Order: sequence, then C-alpha cells, then structure tokens
Amino acid sequence: MKIRQGLTLIVIGIILIIFSVYPLFLMIRESVLETYVDSKYEIEQMINIRNKGQMGKQTQQHQVLTSPFQWEGNSIEVLTEDTGLTAPKTSYSKIDKNIMKISIKINGKEISSPTEAWLPLNDIRDARFLSWLNIVKIKDKKNNEEQIAIVQRLTGEVNVESQQWRVLFVNKDKQINEEGFSYVERGKHLLGVKLVQLSSQSSSFIGYKSDISYLLPSLLFPLVYPTGTCLIGVVLLIVGYVRKKRR
Repeated sequence: MKIRQGLTLIVIGIILIIFSVYPLFLMIRESVLETYVDSKYEIEQMINIRNKGQMGKQTQQHQVLTSPFQWEGNSIEVLTEDTGLTAPKTSYSKIDKNIMKISIKINGKEISSPTEAWLPLNDIRDARFLSWLNIVKIKDKKNNEEQIAIVQRLTGEVNVESQQWRVLFVNKDKQINEEGFSYVERGKHLLGVKLVQLSSQSSSFIGYKSDISYLLPSLLFPLVYPTGTCLIGVVLLIVGYVRKKRR
C-alpha cells in the first residue's frame, strides 16, 4: 500500500515539476540577464519624457528635443516634419495624431535615414515623443567611459512582435554608431533591450529573450504557478520517495 501511495506521489510530483520548470527557467534566465547587464552598465535618464521632458539637472525646459542641446561638445537636435497623413486610431489611444517624419541632426549633420512617428498635433513638448524617441546616458562600469544613446521605435503602434528599434550611440569623441534590431532579434542585443525598457520605447513591456517576467502579476501567476506548483511537486517527489523506501 505504501509503495503504491509513494509511486502515486512521485508521479504527481513529476507532472507538477514538468509543467512548472519551463516558465521558471524563463524567469530565472531573465533575472540572470538583467543582473549581467546591470553589472556592466550604469544607465541614466537624460530626458524625463514622462514629466514634460525635463533634462535632469541641466535644464528645466520641456522642449529639449526640439531645440538643440549640448552634451560633451556634441550638438543634438530632433527635427520633425508633418507628412499631412493622419495616423490610424488605436484602442488605447483616442488622441488625434499625424504621421511625422523624424530626423536626427548631430553636430550639424543629419544622421541615418528619417523615421516615422505618430505624434499629437499642436504639441511641441518632449512628452509627445513618449514611446517613440528618448535619450539616455550610458556609463561603462569597466572603463568608466560615457556615451549617450538616442533610442527610437521604428514601427507604428502595432503588436509588440512586429516592433523594431534603432539606437544611435554618441561618444565624447563625436563618433556615432548605429544599432538596429527587431523584437525577434532582441536576444542578441541585451544593452539595446535595456535601453528600450528604461526609455519607454515599446508599446508593452519586453524582456531580453522572453516577456514572461513582465506579465502583470495576479493571484495565480507567478506565486501559485509556476513557483507554488514546482515547490509542491518537489515536496511530493520527496515524500513519495521516502514512503516507497519504507515499504
């Protein structure tokens, strides 16, 4: 009887562990990648785009992006041009927006090809660029070198799997590097994903390789499943093994 009960507990425990181990693996992997990126870089918001675009302690203006600003001898300006086209309405945004062309001018030269953004009409605040463009400062913790990153979302307000981003890195020597990646490719661009996260350049939360850690918590997830189910599975496995050994 004890052998049968022990085997039953072992089987149930194994089933619970099997159903729980993969989401737990995804969550642990995201945590490891987050720790890795944080150990290499210190990232600071240069423009608080959610609070009228204030540029830290350097300025109290809320139109930083539309007027050239300076960083370590670099002059940076964001140029907008109205295409005259109305942006499609979305379920979560009822504000009228136009499709604008966005050009980045650094040290008097336009960098890379123009992109598009859906921006509100008659609004010149930096806050209108929320989820489309932002600027952050990056410090390499190993060599203490600093650079700024201009982070852009390149696609419209579509599902997150179709989104693409571009990051322009500008250093103190006025060198400019460009990095582009899509949602599918994000696992190869860990720093890029971190910049997208911190600068609010995605229509929803994204992870480095999986978005599971950024799902809204509920009564069931992740406390009951997969954490609780995995722990219960381990306990049942141990209890079942002990009972089986005491036959």
